[in-house]
Amino acid sequence: MVNFKFKKLKFVFLGIIGFYLIVIVYILVIGLSLKASASSLASSLKNAGNGLQTKNLDQTETSLTTAQADLQTLESRFKFISFLRFVPLIGGYLSDAKYGLEAARPGLEAVNLMVESIKPYADILGFSAKEGTLNIQSAEEKIIFILQTLDKISPQLETIGQKIISVETSVAKIKPNHYPKTIKGKPIRQQLVNLQIGLAGSKETLANIKPLLALLPKLLGEPDAQKYLLLFQNDAELRSTGGFMTAYAILDTFKGKITPQFSLDMYELDSRFGNRLPAPEPIKRFLPLVYNWHLRDMNLSPDFKASMDIFYPNYKEVAPIKDVNGIIAIDTDLLVDLLNVLGEIGVADWGNYSAKIVPECNCPQVVYKMEDFATRPTYYIKDNRKGMIGPLMHSILLNVMNSPKKLWPKFMEIGLENIKEKHLLFYFPDDPAMQQVAEAFNASGRIKDYSGDYFHLNDTNFGGAKSNLYVEQTVDQKIEISPDGKITKTVTIEYKNPEPPDDCNLESGGLCLNGILRDWVRLYVPEGSQVVEVLGSDIDPKTDKDLGKTYIEAFIEVRPQSKTKLIFKYQLPFKHASGQPYKMLIQKQPGTKNVPYVVTLGNNQQEFVLDADKEISF
Repeated sequence: MVNFKFKKLKFVFLGIIGFYLIVIVYILVIGLSLKASASSLASSLKNAGNGLQTKNLDQTETSLTTAQADLQTLESRFKFISFLRFVPLIGGYLSDAKYGLEAARPGLEAVNLMVESIKPYADILGFSAKEGTLNIQSAEEKIIFILQTLDKISPQLETIGQKIISVETSVAKIKPNHYPKTIKGKPIRQQLVNLQIGLAGSKETLANIKPLLALLPKLLGEPDAQKYLLLFQNDAELRSTGGFMTAYAILDTFKGKITPQFSLDMYELDSRFGNRLPAPEPIKRFLPLVYNWHLRDMNLSPDFKASMDIFYPNYKEVAPIKDVNGIIAIDTDLLVDLLNVLGEIGVADWGNYSAKIVPECNCPQVVYKMEDFATRPTYYIKDNRKGMIGPLMHSILLNVMNSPKKLWPKFMEIGLENIKEKHLLFYFPDDPAMQQVAEAFNASGRIKDYSGDYFHLNDTNFGGAKSNLYVEQTVDQKIEISPDGKITKTVTIEYKNPEPPDDCNLESGGLCLNGILRDWVRLYVPEGSQVVEVLGSDIDPKTDKDLGKTYIEAFIEVRPQSKTKLIFKYQLPFKHASGQPYKMLIQKQPGTKNVPYVVTLGNNQQEFVLDADKEISF
């Protein structure tokens, strides 16, 4: 009887093995034809991508047409094995392949619609295309055409958004844990996770593009003129929202034309403001001998809107032009990026400016000239030390407007890149619709609400000359999860200043760009987090609540040609559920350089350069 049962089990076992062998051979045979179709599709998509990169619209359209045919072939051949997705072990991979194909169809259709939507602007965007595309030479005509036709794109964007939702829904069904972490050294599992996160974000971004297109004409003065306050934040002396507010200008926009009216030193405005307000506690602690709150120091909050909500009403008390439609903040990165494309330009009464690195400061010439005029000690009183900002912006804008059309796509890329990296910020105090759009596109420097782990490092230079020109950072985060789900994080931040010191003796008349950095550091983490220890701080660690977060406070000094470390160890207020993804939002501080990060959770590690707000997942 036992022998009979053994033989029966053996027969069943051999039958299962035989079945799987037949299935594997069948899949391998069909797989050869699938591989050929998949390779052809991949090649067509690569050619389409190359066409977009080289701005060749004809190549892009031709390659997309080929890709659609390749996808149709791949779909028809996949039907011969799709029924096997119900087979254990093998079925999971075939199901994932099915979801991938389901996503590919609407994905291709979305790309085709995007190409169709840019056709009317092909000439302006620098694409080469067939005859018959619009050819406008005048800069003013180009901008007016864009502003007056943007509303025609909205229906296409709505359809594109619906297709992206279809893509995201299908890709979300793929299980990354089915796949190894790496194949031949290339990350596989994490790429799938990043794709799923990216598609979810794209869906949200597309949903917000439509109101942006409706409001962009208003921003650029179509049909009614607008007036803006331009704030120059000097990122060489880093402050909470991107830099020390050193100068301001008034800009008028009308039908796409931007005209600077005048620019003034912020100190001149502060002399009118006087000693109206007592200094808040951080300024009393970290800025020696400063007892009053000046306009130039009112960007204390890391949330740009929160800072401007304080600054703007006080600005209006003494400003020559009080009411504006919005505030635009820029720093030196935007100026340098534009000059890198334009080359050297002349500014009447102020000389020539370029992005060339000069030996006097090992920094761009435009930065050196601005600092030299504004901050070098003199034996006489200089009026309006920062007054070159307006003329410089005026000259840059004139050169942009008169540039050949092949450069226009580059200027658009610079604008979008500087918004992404937070070197260009917007605030609309009296226009909720415009403010909402700016926030939706992460163009307003907001500290965001987030349900998972959260991280924002904020540095404020209180009296360190212009040493942020040279100070470099690295950030290392180690996440430990105990068996009961408690989360403990150890964050190590290294600050390094490789450059020699400058002569910072006021009496000698030297230009002090690199002195001792006196840095007020705040680490914003989930509200309710508990500090375990802080190492390397010159003050006792302190925690407080702000903007729906807990922040941990420290203070350090970094001397030229030296380095120092800060180590924060803290416990998060919630536990991690086993089997669930671990998610974290990291927000970049406006005005900062792109900082290298390493984040480690167990055996998993992600390395990246933080050039924008970033959500990561393990």
